[in-house]
Amino acid sequence: MRLFQTKLSSKIGSRPSIILGLTVLLALSLRTYADDVSDETCSAAEVIKEKYKTSHLNTMLQWSSLVYDYAKIRKIVMTYDKGFNPDEEDTVSFKKTELVVTQHISKRRNLFDGTYLKNPVTVHDIRKFVVTNQKYLVDDEGGLEFNLEGDGNVDTDGDGKADLGILKRIMQVDDEFPGLNIVEFNDRLRGSELVYSIIINPAEKRVTVVFRGSVTTMDWLMDLFLFKTLPEEIKSFSNENVGIHNGFADYLFGDAGETGDTKFNQILKILKQIYSKRKYAKYQIYVTGHSLGGALTQLFAYTLAGSHDAADLPKPINAISYASPRVGNSYYFDSFKELESDGKLRHIRVSNEGDMVAVMPSVSYSQTGINIFVRPDKRLEVGYCLDRNAISQFNFDALAMHGLDVYHDRLFIEENEDILGMSIDELYEKYAGFS
Repeated sequence: MRLFQTKLSSKIGSRPSIILGLTVLLALSLRTYADDVSDETCSAAEVIKEKYKTSHLNTMLQWSSLVYDYAKIRKIVMTYDKGFNPDEEDTVSFKKTELVVTQHISKRRNLFDGTYLKNPVTVHDIRKFVVTNQKYLVDDEGGLEFNLEGDGNVDTDGDGKADLGILKRIMQVDDEFPGLNIVEFNDRLRGSELVYSIIINPAEKRVTVVFRGSVTTMDWLMDLFLFKTLPEEIKSFSNENVGIHNGFADYLFGDAGETGDTKFNQILKILKQIYSKRKYAKYQIYVTGHSLGGALTQLFAYTLAGSHDAADLPKPINAISYASPRVGNSYYFDSFKELESDGKLRHIRVSNEGDMVAVMPSVSYSQTGINIFVRPDKRLEVGYCLDRNAISQFNFDALAMHGLDVYHDRLFIEENEDILGMSIDELYEKYAGFS
């Protein structure tokens, strides 16, 4: 990856910030966050109340969860399928792998050039693959694992319903959003580069870019890299004093492995192809993600909204992030607000009481957008650019407060029904004064 020249803020690198950040990393690592994050922390609650299912907050949370789940399935296939690993022991022959992994398909059917997927994948495809290969898949403390013995069962208790948590979630999405297409899922270098997806949802007329959250040691090292930089892609439209978290910037704007292009440019090229087709011309652009994915969500949306290269894409760019760390300095905050004021950018940032990731880095960084702050068994708080200091959120059970399942359970309660029913435009008009 390309390393940017960095510039230190007068405040960056303060010892309290570094120590607190390392404390968070240690707490998360102690809960097996270092290699593969448990699906327990990155899966939405199993049942969404009917009246909330069309809420943009619910849809984006489900897409964030779907990316974790799909990435896990693909990793299992590419690690344990005999066809992909003919010389490895402890492998099996999964059936219909082309439903979820398309790299080995000889004929390319994807309508868009430059995608890692040779074929679009539907949620129904993923559902069919899981059902077909259920004997090799088991739940392990809420997460999906490979079962070499081949004695797994989707319905172990005989009630006629799926027992695998991942299948329940996939079935729900498949039933609620027929016709949904995953036109890109790039996990080419999933151990060292960011993983992202592009989803076309005809039911809601949205094109959504989804960034996966932190699941590897590299992710967390990047999260704690406190130096700042100003990528060229941002310099072209922003104040020269804007400073972006170097780790997040390198994920999005660093050279992306063998392609020689940045992830930002890869995604932009696909979006331009999508919007060149008449049937998608009126679709809105959404961006979403959880944790590291939340940070990349606001950074990508900000850059897309301001970039001259993306001037022909529809605005505003609508970002909905969950558990997003802070991304940039006060000049980034000001530049972000300017794009909001111009109607080019919207950001709904959902954070949770006790989730320390959402208040890191703690020194010389600023949060953005309308914050929806959820709490246990209480009405949420809403405010424009509402932020909290790290000390107020400090606890030793950081991971338990960080998962999408907790976010879901605290967000979708009766006390919050009025907020859940508001559109992004309505939220911005009421809380930010932008119409």
